[in-house]
Amino acid sequence: MTENEHRNVLITGVSSGIGHALAAYYLDHGWAVYAASRRTPDELTKHAAFHFASIDLGEFALAHARLLALIEGVTHLDLVVLNAGVLGKFGDIGDAQFDDLKHTLNINLWANKVVLDTLHGAEISIDQAVTISSGAAVNGNRGWSGYAISKAALNMLTKLYAAERPDTHFCALAPGLVDTEIQDELEAVGEDERYPSLANINAKRGTPDFPTGEQLAPRLAETIARLPGLVESGAFADIRKLPESA
Repeated sequence: MTENEHRNVLITGVSSGIGHALAAYYLDHGWAVYAASRRTPDELTKHAAFHFASIDLGEFALAHARLLALIEGVTHLDLVVLNAGVLGKFGDIGDAQFDDLKHTLNINLWANKVVLDTLHGAEISIDQAVTISSGAAVNGNRGWSGYAISKAALNMLTKLYAAERPDTHFCALAPGLVDTEIQDELEAVGEDERYPSLANINAKRGTPDFPTGEQLAPRLAETIARLPGLVESGAFADIRKLPESA
């Protein structure tokens, strides 16, 4: 099968959580998946249509080189999902250390610029690009520190690329609460009256409002497919506030 006989998607952060679940979903639906993360998702490598590179997106120069090797021979991507992200240190912004803030923004923001610039530099045509954002980007809840800042900046980065690349539909998409490693880190913070948003999150654990990545993947993929008809390119959207499909 050649590149042009199937749909192609590139996904970052596929070792666990949303990225892993989306990669598995697209593979099961006949897509070729080009994927990157630090850790290797061994079970996904069994698929012939899974193309993987171990990449630390925080190492920009090395990430650029390894991404180029991953996409060698690819001329078109139907979809790019920029999902890789870190929580960083949860707590008051006044207590945040610059080293932690820098690392959080490097992964959640600037690494996405590296990926997009690499793809554009390789002259790969892209139909759609989705950056995985968060409600934290707009809520301003106490404690979310560098994570909230990075996601707010990611929304603007997405909007700027949309203005520069009109042939690609861009969207910064918040997937809602998902049972991922980041949520495990938040649970470890424990109860703290300074951070009521944590209590709200913990109250939803084990409910339909707190799906696993695998549970969310079909709805997320379906929503991504509808985004070009739902929002203008460059917009921020929250999956919880978008209309359900007919």
